[in-house]
Amino acid sequence: MIHQKNRFIFIFFIITFLSKLYCTTVINIDSSKLPLIQNPNERDSLFLQFKEDADYNNKILHNNKEFYKDENKTNVIISFYKVLVPAKFDFLWLKSRFTPISAETISTLNNITTADSTIANKVLIIPTFSGLFIPEKPTSTWELLLHKKYLTSQNKKETLQVKIDNKLYYFFYNEKFDLTTYTFFLDTTMKIPLKNSILSSNYGYRVSPISGKWKFHSGIDLAAPEGSDVFACKSGEVIYTGFNSIYGNYIIINHFNNMTSIYAHLSKILVKKEEKINSGHLIGKVGSTGASTGPHLHFEIRQNGNTKNPEELISIK
Repeated sequence: MIHQKNRFIFIFFIITFLSKLYCTTVINIDSSKLPLIQNPNERDSLFLQFKEDADYNNKILHNNKEFYKDENKTNVIISFYKVLVPAKFDFLWLKSRFTPISAETISTLNNITTADSTIANKVLIIPTFSGLFIPEKPTSTWELLLHKKYLTSQNKKETLQVKIDNKLYYFFYNEKFDLTTYTFFLDTTMKIPLKNSILSSNYGYRVSPISGKWKFHSGIDLAAPEGSDVFACKSGEVIYTGFNSIYGNYIIINHFNNMTSIYAHLSKILVKKEEKINSGHLIGKVGSTGASTGPHLHFEIRQNGNTKNPEELISIK
């Protein structure tokens, strides 16, 4: 049960509304005293307690209207945890692991400026409820956008305020990024997968060098010497490594926001399936395996399963 007196959890505050809305409630938090989740898996008791609280809040607070019902005002559990992000893990992993807490909640509370930010080996703070934590003093582009949208004089007076290590946040329950803010959050520079290469074939229809027929080319070809290093264009998780007669040795990496990248015709594959990697991570070597006429990298980008022109996302020199 959630409301047991002997439960091993550090709950800073249980919301008890005795009047309307938040009444400028301020929660003061010393992050050094927060419980630390070091192994976020089903064998860690603190992680299980976090999940219990988060799932409970999510059930009774599934939208803003429910939040303001009288019967919910005394039942909301406001608790905070710290989590040590394991090595090689990224925001994509963090978001999926701490569901149902939203990505916006985690990013705003921890000043994670982009979805590709390096968070491995860092200690982050995660609450058991979702919403936007807008800092009193914004620093990033999307923080400025949120500040302008939400922080009216009236909202400042009515919303919950959270002060963590003397840094003040205004909390807006269950709010999420709008399209513009989300675009800035995802607008990270993709890296070209080869340090030195020549664009030998563009994205789109062409005469196939293998069949001689007019055919759609779903990626770009980057010519480079055999054995040249191939790097991940963005952080993510390796979801496939293998061989077929067309791509030869190839790798597929899953990135944030349903984006994948494909690296084909490799002479060597240097990563394994389910491996978490950062942007610029060495993943393989240029080769000419599969349907290839010479050493090069066939590079593809897909969004929600649909191919996109990599030249629109990466500066090809």
